[in-house]
Amino acid sequence: MARPALWVPNDPVDLVRVEEGVEVVGNPRFAADWSSEVRGAYLPALLWQLLDRTPPGRPVRGVRDDNRTAILPERRVTVDEHEYFLAVKGCGAEYDAYEPVRLDAHRLRALCHDPALAARLDGVDGGPAAFIVGERWWGYAPYGGQAGDSALLALLASLRADRNQIAGFYLCPLVAAVRLPDRIARAASEFYWYRRYDGAYWQEVRLMPSNVRLFFHSPVTLGVDSGRVFSLFGLTSFDACERFLERLARSTLAAITLYARSLRRDAATGRYVGLDYDEVYLDKDAVIAPDGTLHFADLEGVEEFFSGGPEAVRERVEMQFYRNLYEATYALEAMALETWRAFGLGSSGRDRRRWVLDVLERALHADPYARVERTASGSRVEIRPAVDPDRLALSLEWASEEGE
Repeated sequence: MARPALWVPNDPVDLVRVEEGVEVVGNPRFAADWSSEVRGAYLPALLWQLLDRTPPGRPVRGVRDDNRTAILPERRVTVDEHEYFLAVKGCGAEYDAYEPVRLDAHRLRALCHDPALAARLDGVDGGPAAFIVGERWWGYAPYGGQAGDSALLALLASLRADRNQIAGFYLCPLVAAVRLPDRIARAASEFYWYRRYDGAYWQEVRLMPSNVRLFFHSPVTLGVDSGRVFSLFGLTSFDACERFLERLARSTLAAITLYARSLRRDAATGRYVGLDYDEVYLDKDAVIAPDGTLHFADLEGVEEFFSGGPEAVRERVEMQFYRNLYEATYALEAMALETWRAFGLGSSGRDRRRWVLDVLERALHADPYARVERTASGSRVEIRPAVDPDRLALSLEWASEEGE
């Protein structure tokens, strides 16, 4: 039986779902879930109102997640042992890009470079209002929206998966990448602070098992609010915590060994190619399912990287592992610390770390790509890539010692 998806209550978001003028690139694995109650683009209600409520649309009440994402908790999809709710990335920002205050009609009027649109804001209620702003954010995306290349890269990463995972690396799959109507894009581009974004506006409609992240960008995170996470996920016994930690360990190690797991030979070039991350991180770009399985959410940063030979492959595997190892260790340590506190297991860091290592070793027991190897003073992770494992295998340090 699938474990139900869970979401942390947050501020409501008023959206309008429109279908007219929308272009969609869908994921065929989830075609049945792109139903008449779901399909379309999701516009901030105020942006839609400024354009005289055209194209026609249906009101949707979402829940805020991060600054430009809303979740639709009533829309659920089950994949194997996990249930997911729908979430829309790129449906409007909540906060001003340059001040720690919420956007509202007054601030948006000051940003508007079209006098006719600005005049329509005069009679709008002054309360907070999410909005897609045509500021060129990070150099390539609209603030509160999504750029086409990012949305399509996320879809491509999702298409590489067996629905919700790639060789044990769990992800939040895209149901569709959606291009907003041109009229909406032109209007949004009239609102900006410094640099105008003139490209197409896209959204990602994706599946998420929860909105609990590791440390950043969630109303509740494992690192900061571990006690609330335990309550939310029903972790009321030591055995339940150990099972949760085992799934967290298995999925987190899969995330930091993704290049090895996805490695293949490119037929056209004869080189090795696998998946790695670019400007995305476990602490804010992944969410934790209620059973402990880490799911990577922001897939636009998951791309193919080529390696010319065995040494280059090992370098890429090692770089991915150590670049993300701190966040992986942080996740496991946060879980262990709260377990020790919740059940009064004492304060010995040595015992706690030994427990984590024991669980990690069990978690990887049947993993074909990685396993724990104990040493005289610490531990290492033995990694065997998906192709040429005897030639490309390597051993990387997990912990130097088990001391205090």
